[in-house]
Amino acid sequence: MKPKVWEQRKLGDEAEEILAGGDIDKEKAVDDGVYPIYANALTNDGIVGYYDDYYRVKAPAVTVTGRGEVGRARARMIDFTPVVRLLAVRSNHDCYFLENAINNHKVVVESTGVPQLTVPQLSSYDICFPKDIVEEKKIGTYFNQLDRLITLHQRQTDFYKKSNFYFISS
Repeated sequence: MKPKVWEQRKLGDEAEEILAGGDIDKEKAVDDGVYPIYANALTNDGIVGYYDDYYRVKAPAVTVTGRGEVGRARARMIDFTPVVRLLAVRSNHDCYFLENAINNHKVVVESTGVPQLTVPQLSSYDICFPKDIVEEKKIGTYFNQLDRLITLHQRQTDFYKKSNFYFISS
């Protein structure tokens, strides 16, 4: 019998920490600083300000939107502070692999009011992990490069559309 290559595990069992964002300390927040403050927003990479001498989450980590477009994950490579309904996951897994795994997880919103994702819900996600961390890192790197290429292509397309450049192929 061939051994299993991948194992399904609960995210909560694999994470060192999963936490929800809190309030912004407006007295310490600055427009341009060392440690980003991330909110649930998808615009401006979610950055709503900075702290010069404080962060709540040690990178690398993954943020996950808890409201709005629920369940959107983003790998973060700089120490940061999540605020409001932004969730943060720290683990020993490759962040880019984890970002992709969470983004491809079907989000089930259990409330009838404003859709939201909570720490217990995120902790219960079943994620398939390769047994080999080297394979996980290769997969994470591949998806990160692919995402960057897609983003670059979208920016170029948007630039051409905004510039009113039209290319006619023969």
